[in-house]
Amino acid sequence: MQPGLKTGSTGLALYNLSASATRNNLSLIAVIMKAPSTKVRFSEAQKLLDYGFNNFSFEQFGKKDDVVKTINVDKGVLPTVDAILAETAGTLVKKGNNKNIEQNLILDDTISAPVTAGQKLGEVSFVLDGKTLSTVNIIAKNNVEKINLFTMSKRVIYSWVDLLRS
Repeated sequence: MQPGLKTGSTGLALYNLSASATRNNLSLIAVIMKAPSTKVRFSEAQKLLDYGFNNFSFEQFGKKDDVVKTINVDKGVLPTVDAILAETAGTLVKKGNNKNIEQNLILDDTISAPVTAGQKLGEVSFVLDGKTLSTVNIIAKNNVEKINLFTMSKRVIYSWVDLLRS
């Protein structure tokens, strides 16, 4: 978010302000309505933003496409597929509570082919004091086709050739 502001005033609405700011990956918006003067609207917006930045932080747990785990693929042309975060995982938390956050991962160790890139494989949730703060899907990084007679025959032939070379 780009820092910015928008001011306005009318006789009835008095002095108004929308302001935004970003610090340490935390973006906040302050909205002031019906302030009695321009000085008060800016002062109150500054107080709101300072309060937010002093008391809260954005905790990032992982970035989009980070590999969570490599999963075995049963009956696939590839033996494994990377399970990745579908989006950046993070949440707003009160400062000091970030050490109490638990991660709950729901993801099988093995899946059956075929697997499609982007297919949901599981999810990860972040919990504080029994309350879920954020949940992110875990998806397959790439396609894994199901093995068929042709690909199985090819594997057997390559294995024999490798044995003969040894």
